[in-house]
Amino acid sequence: MRKTIVAAAAVIALVACSKQNQTRVSAPAPASATVSGAKAKSVMHERSDGMKKVGKAMKILGAQIKSGAPDMTAVKAAAAAMDGLARKSSAWFPAGTGPDAGKTRAKAEIWLKPQDFAAKVKGFQTAAANFNAAAQTGNAATATASLGELGKSCKACHDNYRSDEHR
Repeated sequence: MRKTIVAAAAVIALVACSKQNQTRVSAPAPASATVSGAKAKSVMHERSDGMKKVGKAMKILGAQIKSGAPDMTAVKAAAAAMDGLARKSSAWFPAGTGPDAGKTRAKAEIWLKPQDFAAKVKGFQTAAANFNAAAQTGNAATATASLGELGKSCKACHDNYRSDEHR
């Protein structure tokens, strides 16, 4: 019963916050997009796959940049993949896909603090787009200088909204 009340309060807060912030920051998903059942499981699977791909791209980028002589073809491909995934990430967190819906590393705070979470997602999307633009120049120094901001955007979200273990 308590979880139902907390979930209801989160949905009410999400509705209020998403309506209030529609022009400033795009919310992860509007409250009207609450999903359940098979749709929730599908979105959670898509989110998990997407985040695994983000992690894989970040490992490639980190290894290439740290090598001192990065393969800019690999960097460009991973940067483009990261940018594309970042653009999709807003749709990965609709209401109804939190810990109560199944095994996930996404914390309930995502839906309890929708404005902050949306700002973190927007920061990730901006950093990924900026890094991709830098990488596409083919200049390793330019790409290297931009990778730190992308990493910071990932950490900013993971610090507050990602559990170390699946729950």
